[in-house]
Amino acid sequence: MKKPLQILHTTLHIGLPKPVRLLHITDTHITRDDPGRSFPNRYRCFNTDYENCAEDYFLQALDYAKAQNIPVLHTGDLIDYLSEANFAFVDEYFSSVDYLYAAGNHDFCHWVGRAKEDYAYKWEMMRRSAPHFNCNLYFDSRIIGGVNFITIDDSYYLFTEGQLELLKAEAARGLPMVVCMHNPLYEPELARLVMAEGHPCAYLTDPPKDILAIYPEDRRKQQTPDEATRRVSEFLRTEPLVKALITGHTHLNHEGLVDGHLPQITTHGSFAGYVREIVIE
Repeated sequence: MKKPLQILHTTLHIGLPKPVRLLHITDTHITRDDPGRSFPNRYRCFNTDYENCAEDYFLQALDYAKAQNIPVLHTGDLIDYLSEANFAFVDEYFSSVDYLYAAGNHDFCHWVGRAKEDYAYKWEMMRRSAPHFNCNLYFDSRIIGGVNFITIDDSYYLFTEGQLELLKAEAARGLPMVVCMHNPLYEPELARLVMAEGHPCAYLTDPPKDILAIYPEDRRKQQTPDEATRRVSEFLRTEPLVKALITGHTHLNHEGLVDGHLPQITTHGSFAGYVREIVIE
């Protein structure tokens, strides 16, 4: 039996003369297979409410955004893996809406769990994904209502020096910045909530050493920040023009503060029937 979409509501106060509204969608995980290559277990992961609910919830969300005449902000994993059928879905339905997009790790995933997800793999897969999206998946920006919305790729828990320079250039424009990315920055309460779900690690970008020390070796290696990542994280946490972070990845609904002052909004996956209307005023 079909269920209605659950629309959460969040308001950010940054002193705008006129409110800006967006619909935050994340972690949709569309699982359309190509002939001769299928992942039935992945379909079962993301269609538990009812048959084909991941697609249905997503289409409900697009209809809501169109009816409200507001742009969509999607923070990654629209598709669960690379397939021509998934790309066809993106081309058919996502291109008909006004959207911003921050890439997730599954947007670069060809064989789920069967490849080493390093930068060489990501760049190779990105060449397949990128033509199906209207923005730069590495870094992009767009001004809406006086707010500079930055979309930045941290899908492998890493940032780059190039992204830091791009962030500095955007800050030089002097506008309030809302940074949108797939993986949230480390935040103690969010880490606690993720690990309370039974996960062996927090799946957050730039965790501290004491937290990394309790991760399994493979996850510790995957999520240990390098110097560029630490520098970008510090910029996001200390730049006064950065007013909020909007993220996904954890499959949890959470509104928290990074370092006790920077709002970080995390929305559950739309595959589970959640989206969030965000008003910035």
